[in-house]
This record gives sequence, structure tokens and C-alpha cells, in this order.
Amino acid sequence: MLNPWYITGLVEGEGCFCVSISRHKTNKIGLEVRPMFEIEMVIEDKPLLARIKEYFRCGRIYDLNYERYGWRPHVKYAVKSQKEIEERIIPFFRKYSLVGKKRKDFAYFCKAFEIIKERKHLTKEGIAKLYRIRSKMNLRSRLKWSSARVRENRAPGGD
Repeated sequence: MLNPWYITGLVEGEGCFCVSISRHKTNKIGLEVRPMFEIEMVIEDKPLLARIKEYFRCGRIYDLNYERYGWRPHVKYAVKSQKEIEERIIPFFRKYSLVGKKRKDFAYFCKAFEIIKERKHLTKEGIAKLYRIRSKMNLRSRLKWSSARVRENRAPGGD
């Protein structure tokens, strides 16, 4: 079994807490809101993501192909179920706290999750709050030359 502090450290570097807001034809407000927790890594780390999935006892692993960008294949561990996020992911990171750059993202994620849990995301006011929260999350990934992009484009062996 993986050390939980190892998982926290890994998520600090490779994880993402996000809130997806997309159009939806059948929802009354016309939008669908989904909280998600993800870890994305190169394909060679798939066994590690399988161990993390085993630790949390939830989520799925997806194979990703980035050939069109000239990148190596990746894998993503994702938890999208609100129940699993509420019962496993949030309690885990409250117990094994993030200490770096992802700490703020997790705090915003929890605020967004409360709005969703209280079903306020089904109102225009709730959606507006979620958009404001989301705009403060994952700011590093919006940088043109983030460290992740540089790292993802490297060849095996760090060249």
C-alpha cells in the first residue's frame, strides 16, 4: 500500500482539482457542472496510477494519446463521482494536507463542491459563483511555458 504522504506529494506536482462547466441541452439552466480530481502522467507510470486507484478504491484510469502534439502517450487517473469525491478524495486531502501550490486549488475545489452539494449550481447565482471560483484555480496551467509543457515534451531519459 502506498504511503498517503507520497500520494499528497505526487498530487502536489502532477494532480489537478478542477470544476468543469459545460453546455447541456436537457438541464433547466443549460449547463452541467462536474467536479473532478485527476492525476496525469506518462504511460510508463500507469502501474503507479493503478496503485493510487487501488488506494482510493474509486475512479478510473484513461489512456491518452497526444500524438497530434508530438507528445508521448499519457495516462490519467480521474475521480468524477460526486459521492467518491465527497467520501474519499476530500477527506483524504483534509487529513493529508497539501502544503504547496495545490493547497489553494484544493480550498477552492472544496468551496465549489459545497455549492454543488447544496444544489446551488442549478441556479444562475450558483453558476456565477462557480465561474468566479474556477477562474482562481489552476492558474499555473494557463502559463504559456509552464513546467508541465516542457516536461511533457521531453524524450525518455530527460533529453
